[in-house]
Amino acid sequence: MIRVLLIVLACGFGGNAVAAPGWIRPQLPAAFGFLVMQCDQRDFCFAIACPDGKLQLVNISPGGGPMGNPDFGASGRAAKLTVGQESFSLAFSWDDSILEQVGNAGSRSELPVAALTALARYNGRIEGTNTGPVKATIRSGGLKQHWPVIARTCGLPELPR
Repeated sequence: MIRVLLIVLACGFGGNAVAAPGWIRPQLPAAFGFLVMQCDQRDFCFAIACPDGKLQLVNISPGGGPMGNPDFGASGRAAKLTVGQESFSLAFSWDDSILEQVGNAGSRSELPVAALTALARYNGRIEGTNTGPVKATIRSGGLKQHWPVIARTCGLPELPR
């Protein structure tokens, strides 16, 4: 558990050296299914996962991040992901195992392939609620580099050129 917490904290507190490059391959237990992950300076972390072949966007952050806060009854609220000119509605569900093993709240949503493809090209903006409206940026930087692993694991086609 301590190793998992340190990795998440390194993403969140590591400063610009960790946050600026974008997506990295996390060294977290395989049970989480995280293929790549990015964190910002506010401790908001996002991961791409593919458990059982289902593409997901995962949020990990203190208090639940932009996808609601279970302490305030906001579990499972929809979030809006905007990437370029496209907009996607995501429905997050809490994953208590993330809180138990990482020490921060975590939620998962199915992620349309079109949203992931768009994120490989453009930064995304996600909006949701915590104790009030919250916005976060999901950076595209480095996602293209990891596409072969994501595509192979999730059964996706090659990234269009």
